[in-house]
Amino acid sequence: MLPSSLLVVWKRKGEIAPRYAKPSADNLEVASRLIDAYKAHVGDRKKVLKAFVADLENTGYEYRFVRGLSLLLDRRGTFTCNSKVSPVDLRKKLFAAAEKLGFPTTLERRRRIVEAVASELALSPEVVEASFYADLDDELVLERFEAPSASELLEHYNLSLTQTLLFDAVELRFAASGNWQNMFYTVKKLGLMYEVYRDGDCFWVKVDGPVSLFKLTKRYGLGIAKLLPAVVANSEWTVGAKILWKYTNEICNLKLDSRKHGSLLRKPSLQAPASYDSAVEEAFASQFQALKSGWVLKREPEPVVAGNSVIVPDFSLERAGLKVYVEVVGFWTEEYLLRKAEKLKQVEARMLLLVDEALACEKLVALEKRPQLHFIYYHDEVPLAPVLRYLEKAFEEVKVGEVEFLSSLPVRFTEAVVSYAEFAERVGVSAEAVKAVFAVNVPLGYVAMPNALVSKEKLGQINGKIEERLKQAGKLTFSEATRIIEAEGVSDASSALTHLGYNIAWRGISSDEAEVSKPPNRA
Repeated sequence: MLPSSLLVVWKRKGEIAPRYAKPSADNLEVASRLIDAYKAHVGDRKKVLKAFVADLENTGYEYRFVRGLSLLLDRRGTFTCNSKVSPVDLRKKLFAAAEKLGFPTTLERRRRIVEAVASELALSPEVVEASFYADLDDELVLERFEAPSASELLEHYNLSLTQTLLFDAVELRFAASGNWQNMFYTVKKLGLMYEVYRDGDCFWVKVDGPVSLFKLTKRYGLGIAKLLPAVVANSEWTVGAKILWKYTNEICNLKLDSRKHGSLLRKPSLQAPASYDSAVEEAFASQFQALKSGWVLKREPEPVVAGNSVIVPDFSLERAGLKVYVEVVGFWTEEYLLRKAEKLKQVEARMLLLVDEALACEKLVALEKRPQLHFIYYHDEVPLAPVLRYLEKAFEEVKVGEVEFLSSLPVRFTEAVVSYAEFAERVGVSAEAVKAVFAVNVPLGYVAMPNALVSKEKLGQINGKIEERLKQAGKLTFSEATRIIEAEGVSDASSALTHLGYNIAWRGISSDEAEVSKPPNRA
């Protein structure tokens, strides 16, 4: 954050936004000159740097912009008190000496006091003079400095401007593409009050702002500002806020999103997912992914709405648009388990709960009647067989609806090759449902292959090219036939050859040694 005196904004017709420093040639030059000055003045007092900043302001640059950059660079440096003796102790001795020798109303009296203290401490008068106020801010010495690039400094400045503006927010709303575990951890750690809701497919979090509270405004406002980096760390995000502009006492709207402003703001690195909460979770994830079941396992998915609160599941399992959230219920205290049970009562999403047998309390067992919740109990480790049975059953329910939809859909194909997966993606259903419909009710003029529909005309063209090749060479290897078939857009060469009546004689495992031929009676 920056001091409010350095805040620069645009405000018009109820809208407000920080006046961001774009990476223009002038702004980059200011940033570069300041960075170079800090690098060059390592070992000098801070007042030397501030003199350079003042000179830069006098050349015509916006003073709030220059001072804001300088303040951020201060935070990247280490300033120390470069004194052989403690300035605080030294001042005490000088004041005590002044009581004995008389107040330093003249230069001569001042000199005698300094010399007396210097003699007592076995120091020179010059060291005493230099150390008297060595702990004041302007006298601190720049010991180390971590230099950013000019563009990084501008991005950091823009992020700090936004945080400063949010300090006076009445409310903050945000949506993001991920990183939910870290964001909710930050929200709770900062003690922020929030509620969640969905707007269509978008998941939103609304945080009450500091101005909406009657106390702890300063600390709460700082919490809102600290939340922002966790939000903008995502690849996609949207932020909306209502700002109380104290100079006119009006509420203004702030609207930011990653498409327009993402490149201007410093984007902190996304934190790597924390280690698994338990060995049970880690073993389940590892073993499930090794199955290659067609379900995609994702750690730390988006939260699940539970009334005015949320549950951040341990995993989600996704396949062809179907999503099942997974929560591993183990190593919980009884109090935490009961709170979780109350949340689960309000969950509407499909959720699979993997429960340690030792935690099968009455509150949790009562939830088994809710159709969207499915319980699998385990001892020591999660059994994968019942998990897969549940997932396949859930997928079959979805697939039945998709098959009904596809069966009623008037479709007329014109392509020579229709991939089940590509058609499923266009229509918004699973490839399995597409195959189930068209493998049974094969469209006129097509042949159903394992992965696609292929027109009879295309198969005839393929057959002609293979026969021509056989006449020219006298024989044809499977690898050569595969190249001919794939060049025509058909990926399953073996099925195409079988449908066309060809035999494949294998002489080992190499496709270069396998020979394609057609029986004489089918030639």
